Amino acid sequence: MRLHRPAVIALLILAMVWQTGAALAGPTLVFEAVSGRVIAGENESEPWHPASLTKLMTAYVTFLAIKAGRFSLDSDIVYSERASVQPPSKIGLKPGSTLKLDLALEGMLVRSANDFAVAIAENVGGSFPRFIQLMNETARQIGMTGTYYANPHGLPDIRQVTTARDLGILVNNIIRDFPEYQHYFSDPAVSVGNRQLANRNSLLRQMKGADGMKTGYICSSGYNLIGSATVDGRRLVAVVLGAKSGGSRTAIAQSLLEQGFSAPVGDRTVYGLKPGALARATLPSDLTPLVCNWKPSYEITKPEDLQGWGVALGRFGAPDVAYDMMNKWLLGTRYVFYGGRGVVVKMPFKGDYLVMVDDLSDTQSQAICSYLQSNEAPCQVMTPDNFARMAQENQEEIAQRKAAGAKVEAASAPGREPAQGNDSDE
Repeated sequence: MRLHRPAVIALLILAMVWQTGAALAGPTLVFEAVSGRVIAGENESEPWHPASLTKLMTAYVTFLAIKAGRFSLDSDIVYSERASVQPPSKIGLKPGSTLKLDLALEGMLVRSANDFAVAIAENVGGSFPRFIQLMNETARQIGMTGTYYANPHGLPDIRQVTTARDLGILVNNIIRDFPEYQHYFSDPAVSVGNRQLANRNSLLRQMKGADGMKTGYICSSGYNLIGSATVDGRRLVAVVLGAKSGGSRTAIAQSLLEQGFSAPVGDRTVYGLKPGALARATLPSDLTPLVCNWKPSYEITKPEDLQGWGVALGRFGAPDVAYDMMNKWLLGTRYVFYGGRGVVVKMPFKGDYLVMVDDLSDTQSQAICSYLQSNEAPCQVMTPDNFARMAQENQEEIAQRKAAGAKVEAASAPGREPAQGNDSDE
């Protein structure tokens, strides 16, 4: 096929913008909404941590539940203790209070509230792990081959991974199947009580015609953005992963969208792009040193912060070794259980480091240990009482060391943690 001169010029312009974007970000993709036809892309199947782009799947599973008649936007959602202890971004309500599903979706998608994502997951799924299972089953059903979800909000977890291709598929399903919910992705603010909380997506304020969709950020992923815009009734979507700042992800997305409106679409759709695969050999890049200006490091969880039930997997003399073993174990058991949280805990009075998964139910912890022990792998069920005793011993050790004039170790590993931390959004 021979292209006319204007089409050739448009492609050259887009290529230059694309190369600039690739230098400033990780994988990128631009496509036409609904048809899914690809305009341009770079490393579309490379694994990446989604951060708060995760909440798009949380929303999609919820939209499907509403469509099935199990919930309505007026349904009451219980805000649990688990929801209340989530780190930022969050809105914050009193545990045991209720809110409408409509407000929960608005807060999660406009303000990127991690606590509202957990509240939605617990209520819509019937349980937290069941909702995570639904997220993964839905991803497989719609063709997301390189995606795994470990939680509903996108906070750091080595298991939580996606690709630009998969995100394109997810977004296209949302736009095509649920046009009635598009306001959640474009509303300028959400009202919670007497608070007005602005949408974190600055593309909506910066680009004429912008109408979505979601931001995401953790140190390891960099700054992610799925941006959309409509011009003369035609809607395009840009996926930008791994930008170095919030401003650059917005600028890259805007450039890609603006040039995309002038460029011809290709014959391929997002569904026809090379599928990704969940392989340990192709773990996502870790942008922590570049984005957060500190070295990637292990984090030590205080016994006081352990949640629910858990399983203990082994003790190690060095925290970096323990953290590495924890990540290998999590990746190796992706489909053995859903949910849970990998942690490394320094044992009080002993000085070595315990690899655990907490935030489980009693049934989950028993089932996981039975599975592992049947495969001759070590495992010990940890009850809330075990966690309480560890927390008490930790406080006793701190008190003794303070009395002796010793310096008390910080809860995190060596390395300077950035001010912005891992908020799952920015």
